[in-house]
Amino acid sequence: MGKWLPSRNMAVRLALYFFVANGIILLFVTLAGSALTGSLIKKNTMYYAQDYIRSMNNELDFYMQDIDYLTISQFFDQDLTARLADNVSRYEMRASFDTFMTGRDFISDVFVVNNYLQVAGTSSIDHEKLLQSDIFQRIKASDGELVVSPVGTPDFILNTARSGEEVLFVGRKVKNMQRNQVEGEVIVTVRADRIAKIVEKDVQKYDERILILDRNLRLVYSSDSGAAPFAEKLGSLDAQAASRSADDGHLYIRAGGDRDAPLTIAAVIPEKALLKDVSAIRSTLALISFVMLVVSIGFGFLLSYRFLRPIVRLSLFMRTVSNEALVPYRTKKEWKDEVGFLVASFNRMIRRLQDSLDHIELERERQRKAELRALQSQINPHFIYNTLNHVRWLARMGRSEPVFDMITSMNEILVGAFRLDQPIVTIWEETGYLKQYVHIQSLVHGGKFEVEYDIDEAVYDRPIAKLTIQPIVENAIFHGMLPKNGPGRIRVAAKETDHEVVVTVSDDGVGTDDVDLHGPSGARERVGLTNVDKRIKLFFGERYGLSMRSAKGEGTVVTLRLPKSFPGTGGPDKQAD
Repeated sequence: MGKWLPSRNMAVRLALYFFVANGIILLFVTLAGSALTGSLIKKNTMYYAQDYIRSMNNELDFYMQDIDYLTISQFFDQDLTARLADNVSRYEMRASFDTFMTGRDFISDVFVVNNYLQVAGTSSIDHEKLLQSDIFQRIKASDGELVVSPVGTPDFILNTARSGEEVLFVGRKVKNMQRNQVEGEVIVTVRADRIAKIVEKDVQKYDERILILDRNLRLVYSSDSGAAPFAEKLGSLDAQAASRSADDGHLYIRAGGDRDAPLTIAAVIPEKALLKDVSAIRSTLALISFVMLVVSIGFGFLLSYRFLRPIVRLSLFMRTVSNEALVPYRTKKEWKDEVGFLVASFNRMIRRLQDSLDHIELERERQRKAELRALQSQINPHFIYNTLNHVRWLARMGRSEPVFDMITSMNEILVGAFRLDQPIVTIWEETGYLKQYVHIQSLVHGGKFEVEYDIDEAVYDRPIAKLTIQPIVENAIFHGMLPKNGPGRIRVAAKETDHEVVVTVSDDGVGTDDVDLHGPSGARERVGLTNVDKRIKLFFGERYGLSMRSAKGEGTVVTLRLPKSFPGTGGPDKQAD
């Protein structure tokens, strides 16, 4: 096989190998399955099911034919008016019924009614109830044929023991053939347990529901309480059709197509039950197919393993590649087919991807530094402008000593602020810058506010972006303390939790209802806070940053969430003054 297969096109080789394997599977499954198709099995099983139902119907026909004979022969030339005229005649009539019932234990009672509504029978009856019964009304409405009424209890019988027994009601009009006129009606009750014995087998062959229908396909008897809908379906079955499949997944079978028969047995069989007799054959077929499938797959793997092995190894290596480990794939053997092409293409992709990632990382770092410089540049000019403005105002007032103190404090702040190579400081250092700034503002707005510090010693060496707390305190002074009537208090607190450092700046100033840092209204007043939030996120990540809550007349609370560590930070192990 290796002589005629392509030596360098692995895709063609694999396609041919698996074509052969799948062809073998398809051939065996087709040969085995063609002999036992589902439609043939279903058709044969349906034939036996019809024969099974016909055998039941034959037993029922025997009863009906015997009753048909009784109701015709007993009253062939009888004058029912004379036969029921007195008690002696009625007794003789009853005796003839008893004689006929001898050997016919399936008959429970026989009753006859003449045109004058006189009654004779094998049991005492309630005359009015008999005349109002369903079977009597059906006989009156018939044309003389044998009619039936559904199985029930004969409540017109006075004997309580017998009136509680379930029976099938059968009857017809009595016609005097010599006079060619109807003399009355005859009613025969058949024991329901004998009817049930015909249709209720100890073992069901096909999970069938057995129904007994009259000539109008109305349900007369069924041991299944839910048989009524199936009887309606059977009503639409063609009178000449012995069976039909319906769209509800059932097969409907009628024993005979003779509409003149007073009773007909019908069956409703789930279509899936028709195939259960051949489950063993189907199981064997499935087992053979499975074994052949396993053998074929194993054969295919054995043939293709030598060709798939380098691809599998390359695939496993590709799964280990990530952004942190972009290394080329190296092989001991130089492949000259598609595998070699894949390896070379993969290695070229790795090199290009590594170059792209390096370039992207470099650009990201440049962009981050540029954005940080831009944000820092917003803080520095703003602070310098405000401080110099206050110095000019004090100099004009001739207050030289405050001017000296202010310039000294400003100098200490600027020394740290313009060290661009060290954007991250410790909370210890940030607190020192803040105190210098508060000193400057106290000189300008003396008596308007005081600042309280509550900083846990454990957080002194924790990292923070330079000039982070100062813009928050500045915002509290200018937008909380100065508009307030009377002095106020600003509290700066810092503590450590399990996962982060929390710094809060709270004041009892005028407050505001607008706390959206990035909203359009009040954006000018919150530019410092927005700047701080952006710088924290750029340095430490999106999970950290600034939040604010405030209410008019109640003050403002600004909360900073910072990490507990950052590369390259540290601080003195002592308390700030």
